[in-house]
Amino acid sequence: MTASDDSSASVPWQRVFAALANDKLRLAYGLAVAHGVDRLDPREIRKLSDAGLLTTGPDGAPVVSGSVFATALAASASPQPTGVDRFFHDGRITAVPRRTEDRDELLGHLAIRLFGVEDVLTEAEVNRLLATVTRDVPALRRALVDSGFLTREADGSLYWRSA
Repeated sequence: MTASDDSSASVPWQRVFAALANDKLRLAYGLAVAHGVDRLDPREIRKLSDAGLLTTGPDGAPVVSGSVFATALAASASPQPTGVDRFFHDGRITAVPRRTEDRDELLGHLAIRLFGVEDVLTEAEVNRLLATVTRDVPALRRALVDSGFLTREADGSLYWRSA
């Protein structure tokens, strides 16, 4: 194995943390980080290597792994939402985007999701539906109407999804 071969990339993060949960191995790892592996006994070297905390250097000697924690964190990272999902957290809108394309994508999604094609709703019914996804109901209702996703009577008494 060469220095560019880092076996920690294939070690499950659970194995790394299990090794560090062991008091003796955690102390041994601390010594290896602070002073090098020369102070460790072969059993500690083997166990830390199996856990991915040590790798083999270019000269064949064990060295402290440089990427084991980055690999473990990457393995546990949650994927970033895409599409309209990036504007929601726990089913509620975090913010109405300013960019026109993003805003239209979100508002179109909400119009389809919340309002039936043939539904004719009162303002109170529209408000109730919008309250399921936002705190600022009037602003979202206005944005849906202004962007043409909802149509309303001139007096604001009835609303329906635009064709």
